[in-house]
Amino acid sequence: MSTDKRTIDWYNENAQIYTDHVRNPDDSIYHAYYEKPAMYKLLPDLHGTSVISLGCGPGEDSHYLKAQGATRSVGIDISQEEIKIAKASYPDCEFRVMDMEKLDFDEEEFDFAYSSLALSYIKDWDKLLKSVARILKPGSTFLFSCEHPIFTAMERRVENESVKIRTLQIKRDKLTGESTMQGDYLGEHPTPMGISEEVTTWHRSFSKISSDIQGSGFIIKQIIEPLPAERMKELKPATYQSLCRFPEFLILDLSKARDWAAHE
Repeated sequence: MSTDKRTIDWYNENAQIYTDHVRNPDDSIYHAYYEKPAMYKLLPDLHGTSVISLGCGPGEDSHYLKAQGATRSVGIDISQEEIKIAKASYPDCEFRVMDMEKLDFDEEEFDFAYSSLALSYIKDWDKLLKSVARILKPGSTFLFSCEHPIFTAMERRVENESVKIRTLQIKRDKLTGESTMQGDYLGEHPTPMGISEEVTTWHRSFSKISSDIQGSGFIIKQIIEPLPAERMKELKPATYQSLCRFPEFLILDLSKARDWAAHE
């Protein structure tokens, strides 16, 4: 299943609000002081390369990749309004409205692929990963982040206007033999994203992530559970402490197999 229509509509309707959010580091602390530092640390040498950012939003990552020496930096997003903002903001990059599962590029056109939290919007990764592998040169890197399966497995409950609870537990009564459970790790299910109830992401277990990746012809080089930067400790100490114990994002560093054709 591709990105949910309500999710696309939300990003189109709130494109400028979302852009203002991600461009203010002290407002978008999960981007600026959690995910981005870890992702950027893993970038390969991009000098003289052709790169693509999947789900590029207003174009910040495409611009950053270009600044790291990429000769050509392309960004694609399914939101028309986000692409309008990206084109106006970063004319040194190429931007197109495009579905990640239907990449309209030549085979082996890119040296590197990057995606920041966008894969979480896609229910089925099989078609998506094969689409990305097709446009990458053999041995090239695909670096992406997504929501951590531990976090998305948790049951979400709002106690009141100020208290939100996420739980993943099993409670067994030894006398009756009954069990009550909160959360669902092994099942695949939609999870409302924190940014809005109208934005949907999907939970998948580590085993499902692994099998989808290996079945697409990619090799897992690294799996990273990032830690927050010290700046977050100053801005949001409670969030900082939480992220030091419970990861909310997951980063995967993949390489396209040299014998990729065998996986088609």
